[in-house]
Amino acid sequence: MPQYSSITNPKRHLNPLEAEARKLFPYYAGFSESFVESVLGVLDLAPESVILDQWNGSGTTTSTALKFGFNVVGSDLNPAMIIVAKAALVSVLDLKSLLPLAVSIVKKAERLKIDFDSDPLSHWFDSASSSNIRRVEESINSTLISHATYVPLNTSEGLDKLTPLSAFFYLALFRVVRRLTANFVASNPTWIKVSKSSEERKHVPKEEVFGLFIKEVEQLSVHQAISPRDRELNLDQVQLILSDAKNLPLSENSVDAILTSPPYCTRIDYAVATYVELAVIRVGGQNFAQLRRDLTGSSTVPRTGSEERVEWGETCLEFLDKVKNHRSKASGTYYLKSHIQYFDSLYNSVAEAARVLKNGAPFVLVVQNSYYKEVRNDVALIIEEMARHVGLGLNYHADFVAARSMVDLNKKSKVYIKKRQTVESVLVLEKN
Repeated sequence: MPQYSSITNPKRHLNPLEAEARKLFPYYAGFSESFVESVLGVLDLAPESVILDQWNGSGTTTSTALKFGFNVVGSDLNPAMIIVAKAALVSVLDLKSLLPLAVSIVKKAERLKIDFDSDPLSHWFDSASSSNIRRVEESINSTLISHATYVPLNTSEGLDKLTPLSAFFYLALFRVVRRLTANFVASNPTWIKVSKSSEERKHVPKEEVFGLFIKEVEQLSVHQAISPRDRELNLDQVQLILSDAKNLPLSENSVDAILTSPPYCTRIDYAVATYVELAVIRVGGQNFAQLRRDLTGSSTVPRTGSEERVEWGETCLEFLDKVKNHRSKASGTYYLKSHIQYFDSLYNSVAEAARVLKNGAPFVLVVQNSYYKEVRNDVALIIEEMARHVGLGLNYHADFVAARSMVDLNKKSKVYIKKRQTVESVLVLEKN
């Protein structure tokens, strides 16, 4: 019987190198590399096992499990996160080539002429500055992905052509644009504002854009150099796929273990949290709006949506009833629909996990409770009850008190904070 009690706190035990790595790309969900290592140690899987993270995010599960030699599959519906996860796999053998390649990319960018209507970068930059950034992006694409035609990176076909090396340079450009838009970040660091007038748009000379890009590549190269791997990763053992957690392109009974963390029910808009990065890869307008609607935990709700289902369990239905009858404004309309949308997506994703898991395979989740005003949303217990309806039984449940929650940044919620305790839970389910 696995000793699940040795699984560590998901958010603690960051070593200095991992803490530094977190600075490479800010991500507000997920868990530490040491947590993944502790889970893999407990599960004691066969070397050829397939490990899935159906909400892969920045790729902690996939990159860590790959180091141990497992076959890994990371799924995410946000193409920007696929790029970030691929960048984490850049070869240590490429380190000395990164800076010279950056210089070559910039030299090529200087010669490019960009004619791009309705550039989503114009949310924050004037046309000349948007063009300067776009020239670097175009140069990365034509130098490292396809010299003939531009390859869009918001499709499965385009992302399949993206190597960890090319993803590394996209990550560097993400960091440049994120740095340049810092003054648009709201008090909630997951929310970025857009300019309301042409006067608010930033003007950034091409020399500054190009210089920042080279500087970011240099800094990223140093980080990679101080955290070498014990061995070169076998990229034939990894798949990073653009797909919905509710509809995975995987066969039934094909996965040996799942280790993941579903989006929190704290109204973090994960699309807006990566608005800048999505703009860099030309995702804007209707494409951005559709992605917002599709992501689990979206703050956008359709006029007509899903209905409550008995399969969600007693705890979920009781919580929804309290939301519906709460005295606060829009509780029975917008906020009820928002929560129903979240639980519908969560249930379908748990059911999809049950479909792809092999019999007896473990499903490990890190989940965080949340609150609607003072009403506790026990997401861990809700998942346990949902899981029973799709053939997953509970083997282990451990709670860890979290220092804070992103929802606490909402100033209007301060009145309720004394009544709250944020808890992160580790659940180990098993397919019966």
